[in-house]
Amino acid sequence: MTDIQRVKKVINWLIFQEVADSEKALADLLGYTKSSFSQIINGRVPISEKFVKKLCGLDENINEVWILRGEGTMFKNTPNGLQVVEINRDAWKVIQLQAESLAARDKQIEELVGLLKEQIRESKKTGVPTGDIATSAVAG
Repeated sequence: MTDIQRVKKVINWLIFQEVADSEKALADLLGYTKSSFSQIINGRVPISEKFVKKLCGLDENINEVWILRGEGTMFKNTPNGLQVVEINRDAWKVIQLQAESLAARDKQIEELVGLLKEQIRESKKTGVPTGDIATSAVAG
């Protein structure tokens, strides 16, 4: 595993731990622009010890030596009694696809709730019961 892969693994861990909700938020938290952060994690700029120290400063349990040299494990101690499990690339892709699917479904639900709220507002204005609007919308 390369140092870049190890950094990406730490970034995913920090996002999973809700230290930040995205790579952009993490870049901001570390004091980097999204562009410079992207250049580092995509290997266009060498990973510096300063960057790794800042990254590890967000979770004291992250092993700096592991990031820089690949020695030891990602964590100094197993976090919160969790068992650390390696996930292969194929399994990670499946997890990402499922997460994207759930996000898309959440968006659809939000849109439907918005439409229903709008129908309720309209029915209050016109005095037409919401059931009639919903039925006519479906039949319409």
